Amino acid sequence: DWLVGSGGKIVSMAVPSDGSYGVEKGLIYSFPVVCEAGAYQIVQGVPLSDFSKKLMQATEKELSEERAMTKQILFSGSKL
Repeated sequence: DWLVGSGGKIVSMAVPSDGSYGVEKGLIYSFPVVCEAGAYQIVQGVPLSDFSKKLMQATEKELSEERAMTKQILFSGSKL
């Protein structure tokens, strides 16, 4: 979809967060997007239930923890 476009259809794609939906800026996260001509735009204002918001917050926390762990492994010289 990214290269050929999504034809105006909303699709899900993991992209760096711009702070949309309260997700930490810079975190790679799956957002609703539309794609055109090799570019994407995060779709704003998709209605979310309280349950969806809780799941999104849990996912953000998990991704943030994984990023921190990866940085620690890569930059500390630790071996798995």
